[in-house]
Amino acid sequence: MQTKDITLNTGLREDLKIDGDDVVDTLFFKIAEQFGLDWQGFVFYRYFHEEAHLFSLLFEYYYRKRHGTLKTITVSHLLSVIECGAWFEPSQSDIYI
Repeated sequence: MQTKDITLNTGLREDLKIDGDDVVDTLFFKIAEQFGLDWQGFVFYRYFHEEAHLFSLLFEYYYRKRHGTLKTITVSHLLSVIECGAWFEPSQSDIYI
């Protein structure tokens, strides 16, 4: 995907292919560092896959079976979180927009 194709509705994992704990940790650390964001309450496994290894595959299977499919974080939601200064679930986005 090219930069010009990124919209507010673009999904981080789905469209930009940002996934895996290493990539996400790096991205979220840089956002926290740049904007002083508090990620408290953010549950990685609700939105992203872990780097693949045997334990992560078993954990993923158990977690998905119990909690359902992965949720989406859009560019719009990420911008709202940055503006707010703290993580909040996407279902609460309309409060901050």
